[in-house]
Amino acid sequence: MEKVVNIIVVMNKDYLLLSKVREGDFWTLPGGRMERGESEEEAILRETKEELPNIKILELIPYKEFKGITPHSRVEVVVSTFFADVKGSTEPGAELTGTALCLIGALRDLNLTNITRNILESIRKDQIPLSNLSKIMDTYRK
Repeated sequence: MEKVVNIIVVMNKDYLLLSKVREGDFWTLPGGRMERGESEEEAILRETKEELPNIKILELIPYKEFKGITPHSRVEVVVSTFFADVKGSTEPGAELTGTALCLIGALRDLNLTNITRNILESIRKDQIPLSNLSKIMDTYRK
């Protein structure tokens, strides 16, 4: 099973950062597949640089792992998710066709991948206040 990393980025308190990859018409959390020998943090930093070259990650806090099937390659993956405190602008890099800052309350109307929906549903069930990133970071900080 392939290993994937994703970051959960909330900007301006009410907006979740989503990315659209070249394969398919789906919105997903930023991230991607780990390369051989990479740590999760190294993979996140590399993927962020490729997908969101104007974003700098200030802090990463692990959340949970999820299993799922990617919609474009139909490969089963294990996804490690992290809350990320970032700064910078969200212009997409060469690997993406777009990025969006979506109101947290309007996410159900988007064509999200099943894995992304599962992650967001888990956050909702865990009653994590996405609008308060500092509280999230404090709660999950080791």
